[in-house]
Amino acid sequence: MTELGQVADCEILGCQIKLRPNESERVVALAVIELVKREVAELQRARPTLSETDVAVLVALKVATDKVKLELEFKESVLKLESSLELAANRLKARS
Repeated sequence: MTELGQVADCEILGCQIKLRPNESERVVALAVIELVKREVAELQRARPTLSETDVAVLVALKVATDKVKLELEFKESVLKLESSLELAANRLKARS
């Protein structure tokens, strides 16, 4: 059975959020909250006339863009690694 960690309460753009992550997820949950709060604050400072809805959508788009870029970089790195391993394996076979 998963043990629940302490409740993490926060407010982002007027939304009250309660998280009850287990211990292994707590660090990630708190980091995500801080990231979103930081992005919201930065965008609100840069564009104070935006509505909260616009801020929320723009922050979601930025975070999603960052995620997709990281996924593509990861996939590219894995493909390069696989290619290098295949090349090394072929060279070892050729020596045998």
